[in-house]
Amino acid sequence: MKLSIDDTRELENLLQIATSQIPKYFNLINSTKEQWDIKNMHECILGMVLQKYIHDSGQYLTNKRIDENQPGTVENTMKLFDAGIEIFNEHISDIKRQIYEN
Repeated sequence: MKLSIDDTRELENLLQIATSQIPKYFNLINSTKEQWDIKNMHECILGMVLQKYIHDSGQYLTNKRIDENQPGTVENTMKLFDAGIEIFNEHISDIKRQIYEN
């Protein structure tokens, strides 16, 4: 299953939403510093962005697969997952820049 231009745009929008949460993630970490042992705050924030994006893009891609009556095989799921991760990887330097700017 291939992603359309609209699908790519939607995934990029979901990634933009995930990165817009970066200041909130810093607030969360700063408010819990006494309880958490975080060795690298920037990597932790990157993980939070990735987790949010994986969750949201996974829901979008699952709905796409269902809407297009594609079988729910592991192969189809992994192809979609790989396409979503590829979009994340294309934007990783921008995401890291945003994290370090906060």
